Amino acid sequence: MDKRVSKSFRSIFKNFYPNLNKNDADKALDYFLFTLEKFPDKSNILQLRLFLFIFSFSFRKLIIKDKNIKSFFSLLQRSNILILRKLGVYMFVLMGHCISRSLDGEGVIYNKLNYPKHNNATVDKKSHSLPEKVEVAVIGSGAGGGIAAHTLSKKYDVAVFDKASYLNEETNNETFGYHNFFEHYGLSATRGFGIQLLTGKSIGGGTSINWQTSLETPMEVLNEWDELTKQQNYFNSDSFRESIKYVIDNLGVSTEFNNIPLKEEKLAEGFDKNNIGYRVIPKNNSSTHGMECGFCAFGCGYESRNSSYKVWLENDDFNGDIYSDTGIQKIVIDNNKATHIEVENNGETSRIEVEKVILAGGSLNTPSILLNSGYKNPQLGKNLKTHPVSGVAAKFNEEQKPWYGSMQGMHSEDFLFKTNNYGYLLQGLPMHPSIFFPYFPNFVSTADNFIESYNHWSGAIVLTSDTSSGSLINNGPLWKYTLNDFDNNHLLDGLTQLVRSYYLAGAEEIMVSASPTMHWKRNENEDIEEFVNKILSIKNQPYRLLLGSAHQMGTARMNSDPMLGVTDIDGKVHGLNNVYIVDSSVFPRCSGVNPMVTIQSTSHFLMSKL
Repeated sequence: MDKRVSKSFRSIFKNFYPNLNKNDADKALDYFLFTLEKFPDKSNILQLRLFLFIFSFSFRKLIIKDKNIKSFFSLLQRSNILILRKLGVYMFVLMGHCISRSLDGEGVIYNKLNYPKHNNATVDKKSHSLPEKVEVAVIGSGAGGGIAAHTLSKKYDVAVFDKASYLNEETNNETFGYHNFFEHYGLSATRGFGIQLLTGKSIGGGTSINWQTSLETPMEVLNEWDELTKQQNYFNSDSFRESIKYVIDNLGVSTEFNNIPLKEEKLAEGFDKNNIGYRVIPKNNSSTHGMECGFCAFGCGYESRNSSYKVWLENDDFNGDIYSDTGIQKIVIDNNKATHIEVENNGETSRIEVEKVILAGGSLNTPSILLNSGYKNPQLGKNLKTHPVSGVAAKFNEEQKPWYGSMQGMHSEDFLFKTNNYGYLLQGLPMHPSIFFPYFPNFVSTADNFIESYNHWSGAIVLTSDTSSGSLINNGPLWKYTLNDFDNNHLLDGLTQLVRSYYLAGAEEIMVSASPTMHWKRNENEDIEEFVNKILSIKNQPYRLLLGSAHQMGTARMNSDPMLGVTDIDGKVHGLNNVYIVDSSVFPRCSGVNPMVTIQSTSHFLMSKL
């Protein structure tokens, strides 16, 4: 079957990118086959394989000639039939991955972009002699787990277990970073490829590879947490604010080592002209390094980034042990109590006796751990919030260096509480090829001309605080998520604000991350408001907007009622006497802003009581 799949891929690739050569096609094919093997949603990959198998036969040319292949997939994208629309999106998005990533780390379009090249490096996976017993087992070393372990190590014998590896302290290329420091090779998505999910996987979790955007939890969100959990001045209390301050101070959050980079200067200019307020984003960074290279999302050591590992686990104040490359398989539960954890390291499974378990595996993993352990709760694996993201890119006469400099320099909070305490952020975007090409897949101009003009493009995102929800499929790792009209309208409104801002800043071309990509050109004299109206008319249907998510929350939410939440308001799992959750899965609603500080503040607030 792979021979026929490969034959179809080559035909499609040649039509999409006619100026790339056979060696480029071979390299892209290798990555395509890798993607088919590693992509978590096997049922959808099976459908794609079946289509490509049929597409490879000669009779296809009687219906779809080679020169019309790209037009055919664009037509599928516009279809009102869901399965056809999905197929069109699949091909364009996967092609975007295959030209911007490769198994040797260097995307086939790098030479045409004048994009920095970094060789594939190595990651040192460690074998451990595991303990027979620990007082407190912390599962996960990210935003929730790191500070929990640090806080509890002052009173208990603590060990941290994480399936991930340590960073390699090098500047890595995109492919290497995604393959080693993200879940599922950076290929995760909700069922049917509805939302592409980026979730960090390293010692330090997402804090080791995120964009360092460090925002305090808004008072409006904490008030709503109190309302949803039927509390009064619990989350929006002096005690919780003290935890926020403790986190902010220890992470060294400030704007001292951030600025508005070249790639976001036009966005700032457009905001000024569009009467939108903005500010430089505070970051957990302690040097100018993060303002320069733009590759912090792919792993570059801990020297300047104040990650969860560096701040809470690496220093002498942490009195515990860290077991990397050690994945938890389940918690052994007896008589409503965790007695052991079952972990795997270097192919060997061990049982470790525990007195307390702190789950901090992240919102996509924590529910699966509990389900695999035999725990049941009607809310477990439900209420997934994703902060769905869509984007706009704009081309200017001036070079933009869209990947260079601070990962995110500035943003606007003007619309954060636009409607009923929900809305969106407008933020700058580091436009690395594998972030850009899968989300803006259709080129109105020839692909070659577009790729060569890439350095003149810059981008921004709409990050939506969502009321929509998703849920776990079986025990994972698959999730489904349905975007509702309320959140879709906020996304569309945010996209129009970005479009107007880029237009006012003098953009020559503007693209919107819809399917197919919406493209405006100044020299074609289309009125910008006509283009805006086209955006506002995008239907709320799967595969109309291309969506991503780097923030997953809410899948084991807090509530004193076990029918409404998985944990009580102190983070203790209902029905289990010694198991707690401290990651973003306990959020009663989404944080509304980038959640790193909120996760760490919540974890500190909860674990300080234990």
